[in-house]
Formats: sequence, C-alpha cells, structure tokens
Amino acid sequence: MCRRLLCYGDSNTYGYDPCPYLGGRYPESVRWTALLRGYGWDVINRGENGCSIPRGDCEINTAVQSLCREEADILTVMLGSNDLLQPSRPSARECADRMERFLTALLHADGWDKSRKILLVASPPMALGA
Repeated sequence: MCRRLLCYGDSNTYGYDPCPYLGGRYPESVRWTALLRGYGWDVINRGENGCSIPRGDCEINTAVQSLCREEADILTVMLGSNDLLQPSRPSARECADRMERFLTALLHADGWDKSRKILLVASPPMALGA
C-alpha cells in the first residue's frame, strides 16, 4: 500500500514555470511533487500560485479546515517565498511567527489526525530574474 503525501504550498509546490510568455507548469518529469511518486508515494499536490502563509483567523481557519479534510500520512508545507516578496517586506522573524501561528492552529484543530506528521520544507534559494 502506498503512503499518501499531501503537499501544501505556493508556486514552487504547484510547479509553476515562469519562462513561457504566459507562464505555465513544469513537466511532471521535473516537478518535485511528481518525482516523489517514483519513490512509491501517492502525492496530492495542493500547491497554488501566489499562496502565502495564512494570516488572520479567517484565513487560518479556512486553510486548517481544508487540510484536515484531506486523508494523508504526511503533510508537507512549503510557504514563505511570497510572504517575503510582499511590498510591506516582512522580516524573516515575522514570517516565522506567522508560520508558527498557522501550524499551531493546525496541530490543535479538532479534525487534525494527531498521527499525521508535518514536514516543513524550505523553499530553494532564489534570485530576482533567475
């Protein structure tokens, strides 16, 4: 039986390819979420372009409820890149505090399966225009 992995994140999780004129999606052969299937994982890709760390009670509750409904053995969370690119330029500390608040709400949610593991994934290094 395959273990099920739920990948929650931004365009890096989605597999967005910024090179084509209108954008697009990298082929499955290079998306990190798709590559995991080759190692025997059943992968649910919940990456969304532009997604950031949920903030505010309503946003957090919506995300938590959505993640609690998914059946998976492990949840990966890869968020924060878009937060750091906002015009308000939050500090890394502010982003970390926001992530802690979100994950704490998730771990204490009534519908959260306490046996499910969470893997917090750091985005790859990026350079403007690369």
